[in-house]
Amino acid sequence: MKVFNYHEDPVKAFSTLLDIIKELRSPDGCPWDRKQTVESMLPHIIEETYESIDALSNGDIPNLAEEIGDLYLLVVMVSYILEQTESIKVYEVINGISQKLVRRHPHVFGDLKVDNAEEVIDIWNTIKITLENRAEKNTLLDSIPLSMPPLERAYKIQKKVSKIGFDWEDPEGVFKKIHEEIDEFKDVLDENNKSKMLDEFGDILFSIVNAGRFYGIDPAEALHHTNQKFYKRFRFVEEQLLEKGNNLTDTTPQEMNILWEEAKKLF
Repeated sequence: MKVFNYHEDPVKAFSTLLDIIKELRSPDGCPWDRKQTVESMLPHIIEETYESIDALSNGDIPNLAEEIGDLYLLVVMVSYILEQTESIKVYEVINGISQKLVRRHPHVFGDLKVDNAEEVIDIWNTIKITLENRAEKNTLLDSIPLSMPPLERAYKIQKKVSKIGFDWEDPEGVFKKIHEEIDEFKDVLDENNKSKMLDEFGDILFSIVNAGRFYGIDPAEALHHTNQKFYKRFRFVEEQLLEKGNNLTDTTPQEMNILWEEAKKLF
């Protein structure tokens, strides 16, 4: 069995990880790892990212370290696949991001002075256009990826347009809009037209995201928190029923509501 050395030095530790990945991708390596492509790795990256978010949200630092390790594996694996298939060397990927960080932080690695985080973002965007010759997007919203999850994309869209003044004067306008969209959704229910219902319900969600934005609330983070809270409460209900020898199907809604109220005091 091949033996690898594990190091406390981050550079040497990274080198060991890369050596292991090269071994896995070698002709005598692992059949599963050998057949992976950049495209096949993307779902795994998404899954491991969400598992890392779960660990972080739960304050589970030991598990977070493991999940971040899984992300390291996937990102380095993709980099090595690119080296094998597209002649993009792993060191080019690492040097590329290192050079970008130095280039886009002249206030840290140069003589430029900044007063706040907003100025840093302006400098970052200016450097992208002037020094990196990146053409400005055709429209304000072109920089927001279409593949971004819907809640996050709605939040990004609203933040972008608000910066150029396309926004409500105060949160009260957003709350009125939410009620207006709910009424419009109710109006199309009798038509039983799924297309219209989808459209109007989407307007409700978009408006709710906007309300949260006014108070600096990230919609995905808020919904993740609520999902976890519901999960814990419902799990409590199930556990209480099991302790009494009951199950969900044989329990009345009234009995579950009593347990639910107890769960709300805990979570």
